[in-house]
Amino acid sequence: MTSKLLAMIKKRIYQLVFLSFFCISYYDAKAQSYSVKSFDGNEAKIELSNKSRRTLTVSYLKDTVFLTEYIATTKVQVLNGRFLKITYDTRGGSGLDLNNTLIVSVSKSKINVSMLVTSYAKLVSADKNGLYTSKFNITGNDQSNYKLIVNVHDQQASKLHPENNYNKNEVVTLNYNPTYHIFYSANRNINQSFNINDPKTQQADKQQIKGLLPVIELGQNAYYYIKGDWYKSGYNYNLFEEYNR
Repeated sequence: MTSKLLAMIKKRIYQLVFLSFFCISYYDAKAQSYSVKSFDGNEAKIELSNKSRRTLTVSYLKDTVFLTEYIATTKVQVLNGRFLKITYDTRGGSGLDLNNTLIVSVSKSKINVSMLVTSYAKLVSADKNGLYTSKFNITGNDQSNYKLIVNVHDQQASKLHPENNYNKNEVVTLNYNPTYHIFYSANRNINQSFNINDPKTQQADKQQIKGLLPVIELGQNAYYYIKGDWYKSGYNYNLFEEYNR
């Protein structure tokens, strides 16, 4: 094979790689619209786009929710005609793959963040492997009887500490609060100091949280609904908000 022919082949490969990258980038940046029925009885078109780096924009009319630490959309699905479920890859860490699942609805021209949870986590390390998955199914036909059924699988295997190994499956039923338009496990009395992490400023602010709060509990993961927003519970009393407006 001549050097000229090799050079032509390399050039063609570079062109194909560039074209593939361009097409993927264009598809990711291009806005996608999905129709749901708002709780006001109107058709609402929710638009998804990620024109800015590491952020997925969820928009309806003049209201916008920004999902932070976004990597790529995995699946989008309309549930019961009222809810939009968005599953997306989010930033994990070394040896950790993560997916989040967001469920939104629309009322009074506003986007309701009905739920935002980790739906997939896979950990691979020298000592420990872990896998967490959750699948969602909505039942009911109006606000008085909506339920979100969540099938949770959680397993961990450690070579150094096999006594801590586990393999669990459970089915969790989340109720629906028609006032806040959220799914939740229960209302809990909370009186605790938390470090609340702001995705806009990347700073943590220590706050005393007190009151009866809706919470979501899925396996070992907990989420708190505080002043109209969902927060994910982390180590050492840290709370993380994974979106902003």
